[in-house]
Amino acid sequence: MRYEFLLPDIGEGLTEGEVVRWHVKEGDTVKENQTLCNVLTDKAEVEIPSPKAGKVVKLYAKPGEKVKVHHPLVAFELAGGTASKSSTPASSSAGRPAAAPARTQATVPGHGVSATPMVRQLAKSLGIDLTLVPATGPQGRVLEADVRNFKGGSGAPVSTGPVNATPAVARLARELGVNLATVQGTGPGGRIAEWDVRKAAPHAAAGVRPPSSTPSESRGQRLPVLPGETRTPFVGIRRKIAERLHHSVSTVVAVTHMEECDMTALVALREGMKKEAEKKKVKLTFLPFIIKALVKALKEFPNLNASLDDDAGELVVKSYCNIGIAVNAGQGLIVPNIKDADKKDLWALAAEVASLASSVRAGKIDVPSLQGGSFTITNIGPLGGLFATPIINHPEVGILGLMKLQKRPVVRDDKVVARDMMNLVLTFDHRVVDGADAANFMNTIVKSLENPRTVL
Repeated sequence: MRYEFLLPDIGEGLTEGEVVRWHVKEGDTVKENQTLCNVLTDKAEVEIPSPKAGKVVKLYAKPGEKVKVHHPLVAFELAGGTASKSSTPASSSAGRPAAAPARTQATVPGHGVSATPMVRQLAKSLGIDLTLVPATGPQGRVLEADVRNFKGGSGAPVSTGPVNATPAVARLARELGVNLATVQGTGPGGRIAEWDVRKAAPHAAAGVRPPSSTPSESRGQRLPVLPGETRTPFVGIRRKIAERLHHSVSTVVAVTHMEECDMTALVALREGMKKEAEKKKVKLTFLPFIIKALVKALKEFPNLNASLDDDAGELVVKSYCNIGIAVNAGQGLIVPNIKDADKKDLWALAAEVASLASSVRAGKIDVPSLQGGSFTITNIGPLGGLFATPIINHPEVGILGLMKLQKRPVVRDDKVVARDMMNLVLTFDHRVVDGADAANFMNTIVKSLENPRTVL
């Protein structure tokens, strides 16, 4: 019995995913829940488990190729001859032509509510019964925004008015001179995808190919290969990071402000708390203290805990503090965020920092942990360096960079003394934040870190 597995909807707004690597090959026998492949989304690289046990008979995409949501990803030959609702026999004993193989979408059971696993996890973390949440998604699906609206948060359904397209797609349409009202969407629920817009653009007939083509096909003419050069495909997480960074620097009016901070008192305080940390079995770094100082400053300067909705022309100020922590994932930085960091004590923050970093490095981070951030910290210091200009994690409006902590000579009471000093750098979106507010924001953080017991 042949069974086709479709790429499931693994994140809100996802219309396609790029296959990064396969863990199986045609002819392999797999178990249920065995990892089939890694797929790259806009947020992260995620593992796709097998919904059934059986023999792999066809892989529908090569590494580097894109697969649309609800399109075939892999086909199996299942044991037994009883057809199920989600599959049909590959052939019939009477010699009639085989019926077209049925396609199935991975779903998560749960009280008859249509929602992705990430939305279910969000609802569970917020203590919300999904059966009570009004659904606004395609085919009655409950979206992340539905859950946040039900909770009373600031999330809102993705919408561009009467046209079913995300703000990013609407922006692309304006750039390419495409009228979205004339575009037929091929995404889930008829949503207009990026390729739909590119296909409708005036230059579409000039050889532009859809994103499901191979990387070499979709990037135009290749440069000549010269002796001494090594070429590798620029795909996966590294390329996705490049796209997001390019979008950020092309959109944000970024300014970087630096201040130095005397960390001597904090160094002593942390040293004195090491025994308590050992009892709690928690690794206590400086980062939890800095997060406490940061959220205190964000409460005083809420415009830095915000995002700018360019399409709607609205500044979205967050009442929650979901602090992103940039973690090196090998191929680049991944930014999971600590939800409601302002409501957690020092020990909870320390434990969550360690847990998120461990999940990223192991390639096990879940999509909800990468969504909904309001401000980001990047810790450059352990690698060295006195100054840097971090790039904003758009659509956020600020990012705090932590530089090297070291003893430096400074003047105190007209005497030169050695103190534990660290430079802090803030890159902010000048469209939203004035220079004076940025300076005062940094002064607030420095004051808290130089008097660390005030944030405990």
